Amino acid sequence: MQLNTEQHGAMVFHIIEKDVHKPLVEGKANRANIEEQITIGLYSKEIPPCDQEDVDWICELVDVMMHSDWSKNLKDKL
Repeated sequence: MQLNTEQHGAMVFHIIEKDVHKPLVEGKANRANIEEQITIGLYSKEIPPCDQEDVDWICELVDVMMHSDWSKNLKDKL
């Protein structure tokens, strides 16, 4: 992993906020869309260098956040 916890968190929240994880695929985040946007961010230097382990971790965290009570409560308040 090349990213730290703060960078992972920022990317996860950005992905959810901008709906990059949609449309859902079998109830999970759309991994292809997430990977595509990370690649675009890497080429444009909007995000720091990361490796596949970072991408896997980010996708997993997005799935966890989507299915948590916390995210459902947050969406209700927005």
